[in-house]
Amino acid sequence: MLWMLLMAESSKVIHVRNVGHEISENDLLQLFQPFGVITKLVMLRAKNQALLQMQDVSSAITALQFFTNVQPTIRGRNVYIQFSSHQELTTAEQNIHGREDEVCNSFHYVRIF
Repeated sequence: MLWMLLMAESSKVIHVRNVGHEISENDLLQLFQPFGVITKLVMLRAKNQALLQMQDVSSAITALQFFTNVQPTIRGRNVYIQFSSHQELTTAEQNIHGREDEVCNSFHYVRIF
């Protein structure tokens, strides 16, 4: 049943809440890299949130399945994760020049203040 729910609402973009100012981009990368390649990360510091995009939906599903049984914690702070309503994160450059290659060779940091 959980698998069917995850498939119905799935996205390769993961929404992370309760991301305090002491939590760095690297902390988030370390938490999610065991589940696959992370292609983009957006830190929403004013909202204590982050969005990160996995290379594929199956990696995001694996991460969320794992964290249904294990509370994700970074630097002693519980963080809460769910699928984002966004199916993909785009950068300003992508919006101007069109889509990037499907497989990203480099990691993109996008900061929104």
